Amino acid sequence: RLAHQTYRPPLYTSDRSRTGTRMETENSVYRHNRNVRICHWINVIAFCYLVVSGVHVFLDFPELYWGKVGFRGHPAVFRLSDWGISWDEAGEMGDRRWGRNYHFLFAWISVINGLVYVSWNVWNKHFRRNLLPSRDELTRQSLKTDLVDHLRLRAPEAKAAGRYSVLQKISYFIVIFIVSPFMILSGLAQMPAFTAISPELIDLFGGRQTARTLHVIGMLWMILFVLVHVFEVFVAGVVNEVRSMITGKYAVQGEDTE
Repeated sequence: RLAHQTYRPPLYTSDRSRTGTRMETENSVYRHNRNVRICHWINVIAFCYLVVSGVHVFLDFPELYWGKVGFRGHPAVFRLSDWGISWDEAGEMGDRRWGRNYHFLFAWISVINGLVYVSWNVWNKHFRRNLLPSRDELTRQSLKTDLVDHLRLRAPEAKAAGRYSVLQKISYFIVIFIVSPFMILSGLAQMPAFTAISPELIDLFGGRQTARTLHVIGMLWMILFVLVHVFEVFVAGVVNEVRSMITGKYAVQGEDTE
C-alpha cells in the first residue's frame, strides 16, 4: 500500500490463464505520475539524513524541556541519563557539527521538495481526486471495513490496488498538510536567526524549548508512520510496490468471467 496511488485503466495484459469459464488476468495499471516518483525518492533520502543528523544534534544536548528555559540541571521532561547514558557518553556518540550542518541542509531540501510536490499535485488535481475522502468513505461501516482489512493484513486486489483506501487518504492527508508543516514551524522556532525576524513564532509554541520537545515528538511520530508504511509495502508485495514507484506501473490480478 504505497502512497500516491492513482488508478487508471490497465495499459496492457501480461498474463492470462483459463480455469473453466473464468480467466485470471494480470494487468498493469499506471499508479504513480513522474512528479510523485521523483519527489518520493528525494524525500526518502532527505528523511533518512534528517533522522540520523537529528539524533546527532540531540546527543549533543540529551535533555528535553518545556517552556522558554532549558539548561543542564534545569527540570526536564526527558533525560537520556535516566536511561543510563550520561552527558559525556552521549556527546562522544554524536557529532554536533556534522549533525547541525546536514540537518539544516536536508531540512531545506525536504521543504523545497515538498513545495514542488504539493504545488504540482494541487495543479493537476491529484489531491482532490485521490486524497480527499468522499462522504461514503467516511461512514462508520466504510472505516470499520478498511480498519479490519489493515488489521488482517489483507492487501487490496484488482482495481482496489490502484487507489487509496480511506485510512490511507486520511493518514497521508494528515502527514502532508498537518504534521509536515508542524515540523517545519517547530524547526524554525529553534533558529535564532529566524526568530529574530519573527519572534512571535516562539510565542506560538510557548517557548523555544517547548518547540524543540514537540519537534522531537513529531519526528518520533513520523518514524512510526514510515515503519508502518514500509511494513505495508512488504505485506502488499515489496517488489511490485517498489517497481511501481520507479516505473509508475503496478501489476494487478483479477478475474474475468466469460
